[in-house]
Amino acid sequence: MNVFCELVHSIYDCKSYETFFKDRKRKTFLFGFLLVVIYFLLTMIVPFVRFQMSTGGIVKIVDEVVPDFAIADGRLDVEEQFEFAEGDTYFFVDTKDEAMTEEMILENLRRYGTVLIADSENLIVKSNGQVQTLQIADLDIEITKSEIITMFRPFVNLAIGIILVIVFLFMQATFFFGVIFVALFGMIVASCMQTKLTFGELYKLGIYTRTTPLLIKALLSFLPFGLPFFWIISLGISLGYLAGAMRSMNTQDLGGQPVVFHSEESALEDRWKRPEEDYNHWNDTGDKQN
Repeated sequence: MNVFCELVHSIYDCKSYETFFKDRKRKTFLFGFLLVVIYFLLTMIVPFVRFQMSTGGIVKIVDEVVPDFAIADGRLDVEEQFEFAEGDTYFFVDTKDEAMTEEMILENLRRYGTVLIADSENLIVKSNGQVQTLQIADLDIEITKSEIITMFRPFVNLAIGIILVIVFLFMQATFFFGVIFVALFGMIVASCMQTKLTFGELYKLGIYTRTTPLLIKALLSFLPFGLPFFWIISLGISLGYLAGAMRSMNTQDLGGQPVVFHSEESALEDRWKRPEEDYNHWNDTGDKQN
């Protein structure tokens, strides 16, 4: 059974978990990796593509919000007045009408923590509690808005790519770390069902039990509301699949006895013990005949 078939069977067929149990570690890791890829596509890439298609991207938003401006011959020229106030930030740029009065400048400097006020010749900046007044001519630059956007467009795309890669790697690490808790609670379930599985074997099965919870979580991300304490529900779903897998293994065992999985060390130990048991058995038989 290939990995894609296993993704489907892990959702509805608990009997298939006995087949998953026999998979090599590399295939199990590939299953978990592919599962996180699907979750990443649904929760990050699809919303990002929708955002790009509906808005045109971050660069286009900046192009629409920021008015056209140019710095040339020591003067700032803006087509229309620009004012922005949100939280502790205030921007005001006006190079056509009369400059902002000194009283209004002082009032905005007192009210906001981050301030930028500019006219055609002067620039007032407040940051980290410090206020600086600069003259446009002292900056000794000549640039336009389109030139700045063209300059920073590659950096924006690169930054978005780096952020997506970091998020993807974080999701992968979080997924495989989270399966540890499924395996830990799975030890309790295995004890209650009298199925002897090692922690490593429970961890392996736990990777397959995460399919349904992750898909449900991905679908919930498209809803306008969240589901509180979903991590508890998610863990419960995984443990339910784990219990179903153990029940299926127990039922298929001859005589209806619980399935017992031994490590290689215990198997080797049993192999060396059997000759001694056979020797004692024959000795006891010989003594009785004498």
